[in-house]
Amino acid sequence: MSTISLRILAPPTSDTPEAPTLVVQCNATKYMFNAGEGTTRISAQRRASNSRVEHIFLSRIASETMGGVPGLLMTLADGGRSEITLHGPPNLRYTLAATRFYAKREQMRVHTQEIPLHAQETSVYSDQYLDVVGIPLLLPAVRTDVEIAAKQHTQAPGAYHEQDAPWRDPRWSPSTLCGADADNWYKTVIADAWGTKYGDKDVRTPSRVVNALPGPPLLPMQKNQAPVVAYICAARTQRGKFDAARAAAMGIPPGPSFSQLSAGQSVTIQRPVAWDSMDPAARKQWLHARSSKRAQKKNGEHDSTPTYAVEEVTVASAEVVGAARAGPVFFYMYLPTPAHVDALLQPDAQDAFAPYTLARNAHLEPSQQRTPHIILHAAPHAVLQDARYQAWMASFGPACYHLIANREQCADELTYTSSAMSLLRLSRLNADMFVVPGYTLKSSQPVGALERTTALVPDQVVPLQPRMPPTQLNDAAPVFNKPVREMEKQLVEEMDADVRAAYDVYCAAARDAQNVPQRGGAQSAADSLLFTTLGTGSSAPSKYRNVLSTLVRIPEQGYMVLDAGEGTYFQLARSAGPGTKGWGDGQGIETILRNLDMIFVSHIHGDHHMGVARLLLERKRLEMRPEKPLYVFANNYTRFCLQEYDRVEALGLGEEHGVILVDNEWIDYQHGVDPENGSERRKPNTHAAKHVGAAKAQMHLRSIRTAPVVHRTGHCYGLVVEHEAGWKLVFSGDTMPSDALVAAGRDATVLIHEATMQNDELELAEQKGHSTIGQAMHVAQRMRAQHLLLTHFSQRYPKFARMGAEGGKVPAAIAFDLMRITPPQIRQFQSYLAALESLFATEEGQEEDVLDAKARATTQRKNISHFEHRYVTLAFIGIDKRKPVHAPSELALREGITIALQETHGIVGGAFSVDILYVGSNGARVEGIVRVPSMHADALLSALSAAGPTALHTLTGGQAGVRMSVKGITHALPHAVHDSREWTKEMLAQHQQ
Repeated sequence: MSTISLRILAPPTSDTPEAPTLVVQCNATKYMFNAGEGTTRISAQRRASNSRVEHIFLSRIASETMGGVPGLLMTLADGGRSEITLHGPPNLRYTLAATRFYAKREQMRVHTQEIPLHAQETSVYSDQYLDVVGIPLLLPAVRTDVEIAAKQHTQAPGAYHEQDAPWRDPRWSPSTLCGADADNWYKTVIADAWGTKYGDKDVRTPSRVVNALPGPPLLPMQKNQAPVVAYICAARTQRGKFDAARAAAMGIPPGPSFSQLSAGQSVTIQRPVAWDSMDPAARKQWLHARSSKRAQKKNGEHDSTPTYAVEEVTVASAEVVGAARAGPVFFYMYLPTPAHVDALLQPDAQDAFAPYTLARNAHLEPSQQRTPHIILHAAPHAVLQDARYQAWMASFGPACYHLIANREQCADELTYTSSAMSLLRLSRLNADMFVVPGYTLKSSQPVGALERTTALVPDQVVPLQPRMPPTQLNDAAPVFNKPVREMEKQLVEEMDADVRAAYDVYCAAARDAQNVPQRGGAQSAADSLLFTTLGTGSSAPSKYRNVLSTLVRIPEQGYMVLDAGEGTYFQLARSAGPGTKGWGDGQGIETILRNLDMIFVSHIHGDHHMGVARLLLERKRLEMRPEKPLYVFANNYTRFCLQEYDRVEALGLGEEHGVILVDNEWIDYQHGVDPENGSERRKPNTHAAKHVGAAKAQMHLRSIRTAPVVHRTGHCYGLVVEHEAGWKLVFSGDTMPSDALVAAGRDATVLIHEATMQNDELELAEQKGHSTIGQAMHVAQRMRAQHLLLTHFSQRYPKFARMGAEGGKVPAAIAFDLMRITPPQIRQFQSYLAALESLFATEEGQEEDVLDAKARATTQRKNISHFEHRYVTLAFIGIDKRKPVHAPSELALREGITIALQETHGIVGGAFSVDILYVGSNGARVEGIVRVPSMHADALLSALSAAGPTALHTLTGGQAGVRMSVKGITHALPHAVHDSREWTKEMLAQHQQ
C-alpha cells in the first residue's frame, strides 16, 4: 500500500498568496497544487524539498496561483530535475512563454497541458497513484471568451511551420499568429527556453526572438474573472489485504505465490490429495518443507520430507485477498469570489462532484465509499458564508475534514519566522532600525459550525493513506506564536547556558554601541529619507533573505521601489501592515501603493523584477484609485515581459493615473533625453522626454538618469536621481565596479550598492559579474559618496555578511531584510559592528540547521573526499527545553533515514549502507552518530535537509515537539577497534569524564 499525505506549508497571510501551495506525496513522488509568489522561500523556511515534484496543477492562470512558478522551475532545474509538467487552464502556455527572457534552463524540459474549459470535467492526469480531474468554474463573462478561443484553436494552421525555422529570419515576427499557429509558437518557445531544443544559444532561437508573442487565447481578465479549475484528486483503489493464514490453510507455501496472489493473479499449486484431512501439525510440516526445498536444492542437501500423493489446485486471488478498498479522495477548491459559487452550482459542476457525496455513497460499506477525506477551501469569508456553499460542503458527510484558507478566518501569523527571530535579536541593538513586523495570532472572523471544519495553520499535514486527521508540523521552523515581548523572554529562557552567556556578551556590546556618540555629519534634507530593505539576497530567496528590493520613502511626498524580486509585494505588505493605516503608523500597504511614484528595474534577471507585476496588480485593485501615475523605468526586455503579462491580468498599463513604462536607455546620463551638461545628446525621443519631464515634476526631482553597468547580461543599468532639496541617490543594481556609475553618481548623498561576495571571493565575484564588499566600499570612496548601504548578498552568507576592515572613509551599513534605516543611522552603523560580530559568532557556534548541511558538506568535500567514511552527528532537541527528549532507537534512526532517502532521492533500502554507531541517553539534548560512505554523504545530508513529516516523525521516535539538526560532519574519527559501535561509546564516555 502506498503512503500518501498532503502538506500545506502556509495559510493566506500578509506575506503569502491567497491560494495556498499544497503538496501531495505518494511514496517518493510529489505533486504540487498552485505555486504563488514565495513558494520557493516558504519551502526553504519549512524545510520542504520540492526536488521530487513531477507535476504542478494550477487552479487558474494568475499571480496568486503561479507567480512563483518561474522561480520554482529554475530552482528545480538547478537542483537536478530533468523534466516537469504544468497543468492549468488556457493561457498557461502563453504565460510561460512570456517568461522566456529570464526564466530558462538548458538542463530541464518543461511540458504543459492546458485543461479545456468547454468540457464538463477533464481527466487531467492519471498514474499508478492518483487520478486528477479538473472541473471548470466559469463566470458568465468568461464563457463567451472560452467559446471564441475554442473556435480559433480549431482553425487550420497555415502561417507557422516549425520545420521551416522562420525565427532565423530577422524580418519574421510571430506577433500576428493566432489560433493553433499561436499555440504551436508558444510550445516552440517553451521547448527552446527549457531544454534548448533548437541548438546554439548564441544564434537567434525561438526564445530569443525580440518580438511580442501572439495574443493569448483568452482576453486579459479584470477583477478575478480569470477561469478557475477545481480539482478532484482520487488515490487509486487499494488492493484488499492478503490473508496469510487463509493462504496457509489452503496449502499455499510462502514465496512467489504470495506476491502473485497479492497482485490479483491466480496461482496453481501442488498440495497433498489428503490435504483436507491432514491435521494442523502435518500441514505446517509440509508447508515448511515446501518453503525450504529451494534452499536445500541450492545447498545440495538431501530432501527428507515425507512423500505425499499430490494434486494441482488453482487458487484465485479473491480467495485469499480481501475486498478492494476505495482510495482516499481530496478536493482543492479555489473560489476567489462569491460569483464562483454560482459557477459551482451549475449542473455540469454538480454532476462532476455528485459521485463523492454522502448520498451517493451511504449504501456502500465504509471501505468502499468515495466521499472526500479532506477539502481545502481557498475562498474568502464571503464565499464560506454563502448558505448554498455551506450546504454543498455538508453534502460530503460528517467524516470529511474541511480546511479553510482565507485572510479573514486564518490568523495573520508570520511566515518567515527565521527572519523574524533574527530581527528580534537585532532589536536589542536598535529597536527603531530592526523591528519585528506586525502580525496577529487570532483571526478576524470565526470558522463556521460545520463539523470537522478548521482554519488552515502553518505547515498543516494530512495523512491520506492511511486516513488520519490533520496535524500541524511545528518542528520544521522556529515557532513565533506569542507577542513580541513574550517571544523575547522565551528566546532567552530556552537558551543553553553557554549560548546564554554568549548572548549576554552580545547584549552588553549592544548597550555599549547605543552609547557611542553619533558619527558626525551635517544635517540635511536627506536625513529624513527612510530606506526599508525589503529583500537583501541575491539569485534565489532563503529563509533569512528574500531577493532584492528596497523601498525609499520621501517624506511628505511619496515612495519609490528599487528592483522588485519575487515576493516584494508580500514583504512590503508584511512590513507596512494592512489597509491604509497599517500597523499603526498610518502608512499601510494601500497608502504606500497609492503614493508609489516610481519603480526602477535594473536588468532582466528574475531576482530583480519577478515581483513587479504583483505590485502593479495590487495597485490596480485598490478601491480608492491613485491620483497620479506610477512610472516604471526598465529595460526593453522587462518592458516586453510586463506588456505581455498585461494581456493575462490587466496591470493598468497606459490607463489614466495608471502605469507608464519608460526605457532605461532613454535616460542614460550621457546619451539620454536629459543628459548631464556637456554630454552628447542622442536623437531626441519626444515620447520619452515627455514622460521623464512629468516624472521629475511629480517627484520634485532635478534629474532621473541611468548609467550602464557591467554584469553577466546586457542592458544593465544603475540609477541616479537628484532631488530639488539637494540630495542625490544612487542605486547600482547588479554590477562589477563601474566607472560609468562612479561618474554619473559623483557626490552622491546615499549610494546603495550590491555587495554579493565577501572580500575573499574576488575571483568568484568577477566570474559572476558582481562586486565584493570591499569593491563596493572602494566605489563609494571614488564616487565621494556620503553614505553607503550594502545589499544583495550571496545566500552563502545566510545571516550576516562581514564588512571586514575596509570601512572608515565612507559611513556604511549592512542591510538585513525588513531593516528600516535613515542616513543618520547609516553614520551610526559602524558602532554596531562589534556587537553584530558577537551575535552572529554566537549563532554560528550553535548547531546548524539541516537545511544548511548540504552546502557545508559540499565545501568540505573538496578537502576530504579521499576518506572512506564520514561521521554525521545528529542532535535531537525539544522545542520546550524544560521537557526531556527520549533517545530514539537505532531502528527508528535507520528507518527514518531510509524514508528520507526514498522521499528525496527515490533511494530504497540497500542502495548504500548507513551505520548507526551511537544514540545517547534521554535528556534535554540527545545526540546520535551515523557513519556513511564518503561518496554518499551528500545524498544523506540532502535527504535529511528535505526530510518530510513522515521521515521526521520516524527519526525522532514519534515524539511531538522534538526537532532534529545536523550538528556536524567529519572524517576525523579513526577506527581504533574492529567494533565501531563499541569504540564510539568508549570514546564518548572518555570525553564526558
